[in-house]
Amino acid sequence: MNLAKQGYAAYEASQSDVSKTGGSEYNSPDNRPQGVSRPSFNHDEVIQTAEQHGSGDSGMFSHAMNYVKNSTQEHEEPIDEEHVTNSHQEAYERGNAGSLSAGSMGSAAALQIFKQFTSGSGGGGSKSELISMAMAEASKLFDQSGGAASGSKQDAVNGAGMMVMKMLVQSKMSSMMGGGNSGGLGGMSGMLSLASKFM
Repeated sequence: MNLAKQGYAAYEASQSDVSKTGGSEYNSPDNRPQGVSRPSFNHDEVIQTAEQHGSGDSGMFSHAMNYVKNSTQEHEEPIDEEHVTNSHQEAYERGNAGSLSAGSMGSAAALQIFKQFTSGSGGGGSKSELISMAMAEASKLFDQSGGAASGSKQDAVNGAGMMVMKMLVQSKMSSMMGGGNSGGLGGMSGMLSLASKFM
């Protein structure tokens, strides 16, 4: 399966870099091997855009960005596409977002924004704009739904930001390993091929 291969390749790449870095330094994105480089975002711009379009204050979005940036281990954890897709359908097709956990609500919001941006209705498409709009969408969805089945609005915003980061990091890894044409999970999976447009 592609995702397992991706994870192993990322692991191998990270191991090969051990000799060059040490201690806590090793976990900082700047010292990662090239294979799993992290997208960079304009922190202030992201927060400003999210605040303009969402229903939260800058502190909420800033907290989410710090969470996403610092949780580097999570960036390469395989995405449960079926769960995210089901959450998206529940929120946007059935109007039952309130039945989701806050984290699932955030993932659904992120997928909604990816779909809008890649269909051309998102207006623009920088990575910073993408993560801003996903977090803003999660904050609005949380409010419109009267909250989530579990978790807070901050959890929903964190979940949206993390899902964008995971999709960007993993689509990049997949394309570097030829995942786009290798057949498993339908080549590069549907969600990662959406993300690949932002590399």
